[in-house]
Amino acid sequence: MDNSVLDLVKGTPNILGQIYTDLAQPSVKAVGQALGTVFEFSTSFLLPVKLLNEKFKLNFKKRITEYEKKLEEVPEEKRCEVHPQIGTPIIEKLSYTTNDEIADLFTTLLANASNIDMVNTAHPSFVAMIERLSPDEARIIKYLKGRNDIQYCDFRGYSLDGKGYIDIRYHQTLLPQYVHLDFPQNVNAYLANLVSLGVLFDMAGTYRIDETVYNEIKRVYGFELLKEQLVPKSYKNIEAEKSYYQITDFGKLFIQACIK
Repeated sequence: MDNSVLDLVKGTPNILGQIYTDLAQPSVKAVGQALGTVFEFSTSFLLPVKLLNEKFKLNFKKRITEYEKKLEEVPEEKRCEVHPQIGTPIIEKLSYTTNDEIADLFTTLLANASNIDMVNTAHPSFVAMIERLSPDEARIIKYLKGRNDIQYCDFRGYSLDGKGYIDIRYHQTLLPQYVHLDFPQNVNAYLANLVSLGVLFDMAGTYRIDETVYNEIKRVYGFELLKEQLVPKSYKNIEAEKSYYQITDFGKLFIQACIK
């Protein structure tokens, strides 16, 4: 290891000095005040050494600049120093996060951890949760802000002998109609992941009284056409079982902390 690298590892290196030419800018000073202790702890991840790589440095500067813009929106009297328990892992993740949608969740969480009025929403577990999201799932999280549930229907075909049923279509929602998904065929896997993270809870067996959304789901997925094609040839009957995913209190806190 050459001397320049050794100098970076020792002590508390000026990380902002490696990515900004003018440290006197008020916005840059604000970042330094909010992340000072976080950057000190970040030396354990050899962040200063990584910044010697130009490609790494450009990506990291982009993410810090995105955070800087969000921090500027916080009134100066409301800004606070970020606790390293949440700030340090976010900085580590931002250093190699190239997807803009995932990075936006991280920088919003970091900005809220810098805000006296919002710091209570910045739960440390949210960092690991974001890392477990795909870009499509990040878009779903943004769609969920201000909502309470995701309604769905199961199209069940009841056997001709009356001994049971199969789900012809399982947990059909309107998400692909309202959220741009790179892989809409994976939507049920995405929802299962959000359930595993505690953001959603499957309320199977219960349903909303207002049938507006359920009727739209049946229309979009051709419920009546399925009945015409398959009843009574293949099934005794086909029914649409209604239910919904409830956004949990924990999920609402996660959305509040990570979505601007």
